[in-house]
Amino acid sequence: MTAAPPQGDLVVGRYELGEVVGEGGFAKVFDAVDTETGEAVALKYPNYEGSQNDRDIVRTYFEKEAETLAAIRDAGGHPNIMSLRETAEDEDGTSILVVELVDGYELDDAIRRTGPLDDIDEVRQIGIALCDAMSFLHENEIVYRDLKPDNVMITHRGGTVTPVLIDFNTATGFDTGAQATDQTTIVGPYKPREVAEADATEARQGPWSDVYSVGKILLYLLKGTVPRKDGVDPRDFGAECEPYLAAIVEKATASDYEDRYRNATAMKRVLEARDPSPPPSATVRYTQAGERYTIYPGDTIGRRYADGPRSSVVIEDEEEYISTVQVQFDTDADGEWFIRDRSLNGTYVQTGGGWQRVLSEAGRERLEQSGEDATDAEGNVPPELYGLREGDLIALVHPSYGVTFEFSTE
Repeated sequence: MTAAPPQGDLVVGRYELGEVVGEGGFAKVFDAVDTETGEAVALKYPNYEGSQNDRDIVRTYFEKEAETLAAIRDAGGHPNIMSLRETAEDEDGTSILVVELVDGYELDDAIRRTGPLDDIDEVRQIGIALCDAMSFLHENEIVYRDLKPDNVMITHRGGTVTPVLIDFNTATGFDTGAQATDQTTIVGPYKPREVAEADATEARQGPWSDVYSVGKILLYLLKGTVPRKDGVDPRDFGAECEPYLAAIVEKATASDYEDRYRNATAMKRVLEARDPSPPPSATVRYTQAGERYTIYPGDTIGRRYADGPRSSVVIEDEEEYISTVQVQFDTDADGEWFIRDRSLNGTYVQTGGGWQRVLSEAGRERLEQSGEDATDAEGNVPPELYGLREGDLIALVHPSYGVTFEFSTE
C-alpha cells in the first residue's frame, strides 16, 4: 500500500479514520476513534509517499519505532511518553501503530504561539518531567537520541503543563548502516556531537547524550531559539534566567560528554534542588582490574555492547552473562545508596560474612519459567534492590564469575 485509506473508513475493523494530524519522514499520523470503546486514538502509517527516504528505510525506521514502543509498554509505560495501544495490519497488509492521541501542541508550535516562557519554575518543571522520562528510557536500555521541539507534545494533565515524547523511530542504537535523508535525522542544534558526528568520532553515545538535548530544550523554552553551540549559558543569548538554571543548562550542553551530568537522573536531581552542583557521588573499584570509577545516582554498570546503549561503566564480558545494563545505582531521600538489579542472571552483594543475591523481576520470572527455584536456603525471594554500605562488594552474575566491585562513599 502507498497511501492511507480515506477519512471515515473503518481500519482493522474498529478504528474510524479521521484527519491527518502529523507527518514526518517515516510516518503519517491520523486521528481516529476506537468504535469499540469510543476512545480517541492516533493511527501511525509508514509514510511511503511523503518521505524522501527509500521505502526500505521508511519500513526499517517504522518497525524500529514499533519495537521501542512495545518495549516501553512492556516495561510499564511512563506518563511523559506516548503509549502504544497495539500494532496491527490494515486490510491491505500495511503495518500501523495504534497509539495514544496526545491532546495538545507540539512544543515548537506552543512556543511560537506564546513566545518563550516567563515562568522559570514552569521551565524547571518541564525539564524535570523530561529528565524523568529519559531516566525511564535509560533504565530500560533505550537512548532517545533525537529530542527536539517537534518530538515533544505539550498538554495539560491535572492542571499542569505536561511534556509528552511522541516520536521513537531513531531511539536506541539504530544501525547507522541504513542512512536516512529526511530532515528528521539532519544534524541540528539539539544533538550532541557524539550523535551528530557518530560516523566520525569515537565518543560514546549514552544517557549523557539525551542530557545534552534536555539542556537545549530548556534553552528553547527560555529563549525561543537555540544556537548551534555547546556549553550554552542562556543569559549570553538574551534569556532572562536565574543563575542556578543557567549553570545547569551550561553544564548539560557541554561539548565533552564527560563534562555533562552523567545521566538524566542526576540532572533531574539538580533541577529539583535548584542547585547546579552534581548530586553526591560514590566510587566503585573494579577489583580484578584495579580501576576506580566515580558514580552518581542513576549510573549503571554493564557489558560493552557495540550496537546498543552503553552503561555508565562498561566492562568486557566475552561470555555475555553480564547484561548490557546489569545494575543501577541510586540514593533514597536520606542520601543512602542502593543498587537495583536489572539483569536476568542477578547480582550479589557481600554483607558481613555472606552474600545476598539481588535479582530483577525479569530474572525471577526467567528462573521460574525454566523450573528453577528463585528463593534462597531460607525460602526468601531475592530482592530487586538492596542497600549499600561502605566497603560492600558487588559481584556481577555470581561471586565466582570474577567480576567484583568494591563500593565506597569516601
